[in-house]
Amino acid sequence: MKKEKITPNNTTTILKKIPWYKKKAPYIIIVTLFIFSGVAYGKYKDNNKPIEYETVFVEQGELVQTVDGTGNIESALEIDLHFETNGKVVRIDKQINEEIKIGEIIAVLDTRDINARIAGANANVARARADLETVLAGNTDAKISSMQAAVDKTKADLAQIKVTDEKAIQNAISAKETAQNNLKLSEGGDDSQIVEDAYGDLTALFYTIQNDMAQALTQADNILGIDNVLSNDEYEDVLGSLNSNTLTTAKSNYTIARTKKNNTDSSVNALGLIPTHTTIDQTTLTITEGLSAIRQLLFSVSDLLNSTAPIGDLSTTELAALKTNIETVRTSIAGDHTTLINANQAVQTAKNSYTSYQISYDKAVLDLTNAEKKAAANLATYQALIDQAQANLNDTKNPPRDTEVAVYRASLSANQASLAQVVAEREKSILRAPATGVLGKIDMKIGEYMTSQNMAAKIINPDFQIKVDIPETDIVKIASGNKATVTFDAFGDDVELEAVTEIIEKGETVIQDVIYYTVTLSFPKTEGYTLLNGMTADVVFYTSKIEDALYIPQRIIRTNGIGKYVRVLKNGDVEERPVVLGLRGDSGLVEIKEGLEEGEELVVSIVE
Repeated sequence: MKKEKITPNNTTTILKKIPWYKKKAPYIIIVTLFIFSGVAYGKYKDNNKPIEYETVFVEQGELVQTVDGTGNIESALEIDLHFETNGKVVRIDKQINEEIKIGEIIAVLDTRDINARIAGANANVARARADLETVLAGNTDAKISSMQAAVDKTKADLAQIKVTDEKAIQNAISAKETAQNNLKLSEGGDDSQIVEDAYGDLTALFYTIQNDMAQALTQADNILGIDNVLSNDEYEDVLGSLNSNTLTTAKSNYTIARTKKNNTDSSVNALGLIPTHTTIDQTTLTITEGLSAIRQLLFSVSDLLNSTAPIGDLSTTELAALKTNIETVRTSIAGDHTTLINANQAVQTAKNSYTSYQISYDKAVLDLTNAEKKAAANLATYQALIDQAQANLNDTKNPPRDTEVAVYRASLSANQASLAQVVAEREKSILRAPATGVLGKIDMKIGEYMTSQNMAAKIINPDFQIKVDIPETDIVKIASGNKATVTFDAFGDDVELEAVTEIIEKGETVIQDVIYYTVTLSFPKTEGYTLLNGMTADVVFYTSKIEDALYIPQRIIRTNGIGKYVRVLKNGDVEERPVVLGLRGDSGLVEIKEGLEEGEELVVSIVE
């Protein structure tokens, strides 16, 4: 059916009716209802879906409990050996891995010095014993004669010392007279003859130094070619080839030295026949400045030659000759400088000579007095010695007293003790085995200097053991006599040796704030494998084993206010059942002593 529509322009528009199946709204409603129905159905299905569980079954079989540890092979006996003293090794009697018995010598230090001391101590013992035997035997005619000889010798010594003292007194008198003469010569201060002589020596030295300075300046100019421009033509171009600054410095120093040398010439030539002390002193300063300038010039020329390569027309031989000439002149100038200083010092000493000679005179007087006093003291001393020797002679003629015999006995005992002491010191230079075993290490060489701090050797027992640190959480599982299997990094995991727990230390060891206890194991047999000290070993202790045990994973055990329980899945229902636990085995398994039977299914968790 068609309808007409009249527009404002009085035109007619014919409207057509659209069929329902061509409209969008019905389709949108249908899709929405379909989605809503699907969601509702899914939720209904999920609410009625049966619960799924992750489960395990109770198993029956062998349950093993082990404890792991890592340690190192050690000798059952291990002793580090040290010398008790310092010295050079002169002998090594044993070899590494050699069996050794207690007391056997391993090595010896140099004992030559102490052997000499032992020989001396032996001689002292023999002498003390002989003296004691002589005293006990009584004084013989020979002894009396010896004492008489001692008296005679002391009297002769007194006569000799008198001669010596008289000579010393005469020498002291001569020294006093000489000092007195020198004191007279030095009277007059700066105008004394001694001062004049010192100035004369200094003035004579000026002319020698003046000549040496001229030669030095000429030698330097022969190399630099400043005043004598033709002297260095054959090598002028290569001077300072390695460092051009040295040539500039040398030329500058030559100009300064030439000026200072000219000043020296002027000063020396102006001295005249009888120069004053002031003029000489001023000339000394001028020459000193000149010598310093010359020495600086020669140093810079030497530096220039060291910076010159033997190239072109300058041969190595010619360059070496130039260096030698400069060094010779430098030595001469250095000697002049030292001589000038000494001569000038002699002038100052001469000026002070009156005071010095006065001191020397006073000392000479004192020396004479001391020599006279010493002669008197020597006379008294030697007279006392004569009296003592005479008394000893008188005692020798009498039989020995008990106190005298006791003194000789004490002397013998003291010397015997000294001998024993040095013998004991020599024993410190000998390294002996303190126990029977195998020499596992020798850490010294012939000729090496050893101290008591250096380890010289190590004795080990051929029987080996392992020490393992076990944490406190596992130590209660281990008991003495427990067996263990040991694998070694050196042999690989395929090789297992049996070990037995020997010692469990009661004292703890703290390692990084964790408490450990040291367990020592021994090897009943090594089955032909060669064990070495220090090998790394992995140890597995077999602490407990049950042949026919019910066991489950420990992780499914739960705890409530009453005790331990597990969740048993039976006919789709979950039942909480209390259990009694037993041995905690490896791989997270635990023994069930009561509450479960083999094959029962246990809930681990709900599967989401």
